[in-house]
Amino acid sequence: MTASTTKTRTYAADDSAFSNAQIGYAPMIDTAEAGDAALRYLELTWREAEPEEGVYAWEAISEKYDFASLREQGIHLVLRFVCDVPGQETHLDIPDWLYAQTKDGSWYDTDYGKGYSPNYANAVFRAAHHRVLYALAEFLGRDNFVSYVELGSLGHWGEWHIKSKEGLVPMPDEAIRDEYAADYLAAFPTAKLLMRRPFNIAAKHQLGLYNDMTGEEKDTMEWLGWIAEGGWYGDEPHALSAMPTFWQDAPVGGEFTSSLSMRDMLRKELPRTLHLLEASHMSFIGPKTASIKYAKGYNAVLKQLGYRLRVTELKLTPCADGVCAELTVANEGAAPFYWEWPVNLYVEDAAGSTLYTACLPLSLPKLMPGDSQKASVKLEGADAQELLSGGWKRRSPKHLTIGIVDPMTGRDAVRFAMKAEQKNGRTTLL
Repeated sequence: MTASTTKTRTYAADDSAFSNAQIGYAPMIDTAEAGDAALRYLELTWREAEPEEGVYAWEAISEKYDFASLREQGIHLVLRFVCDVPGQETHLDIPDWLYAQTKDGSWYDTDYGKGYSPNYANAVFRAAHHRVLYALAEFLGRDNFVSYVELGSLGHWGEWHIKSKEGLVPMPDEAIRDEYAADYLAAFPTAKLLMRRPFNIAAKHQLGLYNDMTGEEKDTMEWLGWIAEGGWYGDEPHALSAMPTFWQDAPVGGEFTSSLSMRDMLRKELPRTLHLLEASHMSFIGPKTASIKYAKGYNAVLKQLGYRLRVTELKLTPCADGVCAELTVANEGAAPFYWEWPVNLYVEDAAGSTLYTACLPLSLPKLMPGDSQKASVKLEGADAQELLSGGWKRRSPKHLTIGIVDPMTGRDAVRFAMKAEQKNGRTTLL
């Protein structure tokens, strides 16, 4: 090869399983077994957030979960704000002051556990919820630290269902439920929002969905049926909308069911588990994640989650005052990358210092599974021209790398699923 000819390279796929930005496992935020997961799951009760009316415990929460360290590491959050988490003991998950102002919910002791289910239609409750949600969004900031918000607030575990047949105050009607959803939409404009079911408002605003019965065939197929056909929610015949292709624009999350053992899901019935994940187009699982004890299943599930990007071909062609680079980028995963993060090409010296940066005109959210895109950019200057000076056996004095920048940290954060050197968040192309 000479500098006057086009230099072409192709790259083989890396079939291994690995954690990656915005996808994979999302273990509980305070677990000691998070490993290298790029996500953490935060279930925050109203009781913890606002112990006194108008007095928020943000500083204590930030210190408790070490938000500063998570941000620095480039770890993002999956957030669910909850008002009722069934437990083994009688307890409140809303603040005492709010209970004193309302007291029209239901204390319960069911097969779910014990707790208190508020009356979500109560006007005082709704107004207070509006205030705390906006305060929570302001505290967490607009720096993309929170990647996903699962619309909680209503129902047991924030899953928008109540055991009303056992005498508990039922879920509010659609108009009131939509008020809660509208608050989330306004309070978290930069996060991806997910609902437990394909409610009409989810279809209207192209929200994501989550399945907290992941791995359980019957319940997951019912969930997929709602997505395919819409239909009933409780006594409401048209509360759910068909959203068969929503995953092309909005993410899928959820956690593994507690009704099956990890041995069943990750070993005995692993093919079934993978099939359900594939049909769901899931990007993340948490806080109940796969057990590393079953390494084969753990890795197989991890590999099935979210996008898998690969540069399949690179062409470098000499042009006036530089080099023209054309890349073919494929997505060989189960879902798109849902954020317009910058994709950059870097010309580096032998020590890895960046000499030149070019933003590649590539829209990651439009790169669907099974598809590829071509993108071209001009790399200007003598440093870029040196990329073509290497022959078959002689390395170029300069290197070309690719990286995808996380706006929260300003650092390259996405690993490409290809057999090439990975360093400092970048993948070496040449």
